[in-house]
Amino acid sequence: MRLDFYGIGVDVVCGDDAINARVASDFYYFVAGPADRAPDLRLELHRRPPDFRSLPSLSAKIYTPRNISYSDGHVTYIDYFGRALAIFDRSDNRVEVYATDTSLLHEIAYLTILSRVGGALDRRGLHRMHALAVGDGKRAALFMMPSGCGKTTLGLALLEAELGLELVSDDSPLITRSGRVLPFPLRFGVLGNPPTHLPDRFITYMERMEFSPKYLISMEAFEPHLARGERMPDVIFVCNRTLGTEPRVRRAGFFVGLGASVRHMIVGVGLYQGLEFMLQSSAAELMRSTGTGLSRTWAAMRALRRADVMGLDLGRDRESNARAVARFLTERWELDGVGTSAPDRRFVS
Repeated sequence: MRLDFYGIGVDVVCGDDAINARVASDFYYFVAGPADRAPDLRLELHRRPPDFRSLPSLSAKIYTPRNISYSDGHVTYIDYFGRALAIFDRSDNRVEVYATDTSLLHEIAYLTILSRVGGALDRRGLHRMHALAVGDGKRAALFMMPSGCGKTTLGLALLEAELGLELVSDDSPLITRSGRVLPFPLRFGVLGNPPTHLPDRFITYMERMEFSPKYLISMEAFEPHLARGERMPDVIFVCNRTLGTEPRVRRAGFFVGLGASVRHMIVGVGLYQGLEFMLQSSAAELMRSTGTGLSRTWAAMRALRRADVMGLDLGRDRESNARAVARFLTERWELDGVGTSAPDRRFVS
């Protein structure tokens, strides 16, 4: 399977149909046909036990809650506490992953691809912002909010509100150095119960290493609503949760947006980049990280200059939150406004 992320090619090689289907569902938007060039990353997934006895005797380099990393020249070994093993060979950009558990192998594949592709996009001046993004064909509205604040719920409600909106990204739109927005839609993740009206083929149940299980919804389910092509940022919301019932939209300004961008883009809290951090062992790699930080800062500032920065205080009633956002975008963009009275309750959870 070849995935193409704006010119960054990833080949996924696996003999297990279930794992292939899961990865294809995760990255539906980026599945491509055969390519005539070598991939930037080759990911080989093996559903069998790791052979730790064949590994060299090495001292641990990095410890995290989910794994331990060891380095041996251009090869890095990542031990998921005996449950799985990833071997990254930088000499040929190849990652081999061994695990018997389907969910674990799937999760490692997903995070590895995001990590490696995110680093490659950074080097090309395409930077991920931890945000929900929707658009109307030429403009985009971005919602910077912490994990668990309700990006998925808000995004699903807006898609079902019959406003004619497109999904730019559920979690991490790309910001170019000129401050424009590129689509980067991945899977939706829903806690609790899955939407009952969607066909089962679009939904995958996944148990995760550190967090509660999720139901994953493929972007294929929203094909008519997926954005294509670059667009201009028109409004950027800096979102906060409150204990109040009703949401509130207010003007915030450039410096409030810049402060939020430090967390949601420049430093990238909330965006998985674990493998990149593990591999930053040389002075050259650390220098590249400094350059990446400067490039992210420039891109964030350009986007903020192009958009109005608004504060969005989200209340405890998620239906009210979606109605307030729908009303704001309807008035600002002169949308149809069919769904501003009540979002579809099937998606509100």
